[in-house]
Amino acid sequence: MIRKSLLTMVLLAIFGFVSAQSLQFELNGHVYADGDEVLCNEPNLIFDEMIQHFQIRNNSSEAINVVVKKEEMEVLEGTMNYFCWGLCLSPEVYVSQPVPMEAGAVSGEEDFAIHVSFDPEWTMDPAQWLQGVVVIKYTAYNERNEDDKVSIIVKFESDITSVDENQVSMSQAYPNPASSVVRFNVNCEGAASVALYNLLGQEVLTQDVENDQVVLSVADLNEGIYFCNLKVNGQVVRTEKFIVKK
Repeated sequence: MIRKSLLTMVLLAIFGFVSAQSLQFELNGHVYADGDEVLCNEPNLIFDEMIQHFQIRNNSSEAINVVVKKEEMEVLEGTMNYFCWGLCLSPEVYVSQPVPMEAGAVSGEEDFAIHVSFDPEWTMDPAQWLQGVVVIKYTAYNERNEDDKVSIIVKFESDITSVDENQVSMSQAYPNPASSVVRFNVNCEGAASVALYNLLGQEVLTQDVENDQVVLSVADLNEGIYFCNLKVNGQVVRTEKFIVKK
């Protein structure tokens, strides 16, 4: 009887610990396990940074205030990092203000954002960025119970193979403004693709370059300004801007 009672207590303690984990990191329906590592190595020339977004979900049955804390595990000298949760915080701030979340609520795709810059000279050219790795751990926890937490580790990697930009050309967008399609002429050697971003830095389209031309359908995009990044062998070498107007 004593053994059964002890076993019951242990199981209850384990169940209580697991059920206490009311928070989780996710993005577009993908749920990350506690302690997962995520690689980010795509430069965003709109903001001259690498940017990684996550959503935070309150799985509990009550409203809680959620705090996010960062821990720099590996930092490359000359880089700069900061994160946004509720507000965008300065690089020297490691703990956010609490953000209220209702029971079952999930944050917006842009609410929690991590920014890392490898470009101390603001050259707007990833080929000139510092080369190396920045690893940061982010922990979201319940303000009333810091043991009720979940963590994710983000590895930012800048390792860009040099491309001879004299052998790369990209025309301006035409037509501009565009309403249904927009075209670019491209001349380069190597595997090339383009990625289209809106002013929020969200990637909205991506397409390989074929026969030295790119034709992008923009009929379903909202009106506004967009940026098109040309990537050659994984390196962003050109950026062109155009307007979508219906």
